[in-house]
Amino acid sequence: MQYPYEKDLREKLEPILVPIARSAIGVAFGVVLSMIGIGVAWSLYIFFGASSIDTWKACLFFGSGFGAGTGAFAAWLHLDRETSKVLLLTAAAVLGGGILGSWGGLLYGEAQDIECCAEPTVSPVYYTALGSAVVANIAGIVVATIRAIANRKRRTQFPNPVH
Repeated sequence: MQYPYEKDLREKLEPILVPIARSAIGVAFGVVLSMIGIGVAWSLYIFFGASSIDTWKACLFFGSGFGAGTGAFAAWLHLDRETSKVLLLTAAAVLGGGILGSWGGLLYGEAQDIECCAEPTVSPVYYTALGSAVVANIAGIVVATIRAIANRKRRTQFPNPVH
């Protein structure tokens, strides 16, 4: 008599919990590394004596985007079963998403209306870091989803030679 294969609770929840956990870890790493990238960008801006606001924004976008992209890449990394082309594509997607997210976050943060004579409670740099971390992780989710769909189509099922 053959019993049907039943999945235990861990196997049932794994497809749901793993992406949620990777996203949470990616956002946490992304925000921390994005803030570090912003600090490095600010230090380089001051150290080299740049005076243009465009130079500061470029340093901000790339520093924040690189930090958030690195955090998202670490969260969505699969070293054991990916080729170098897929890893490079994933890195390019999350770094590009981080840079675009930092640009969007800064635009959103600068557009916040502040009441007369009040100080802003949150700096546009905060929105830059948060935007870069969120968009970099969305790019990681998109790449992971495309990778899962492509791998599902490539899998072959070997017939059981015993039965």
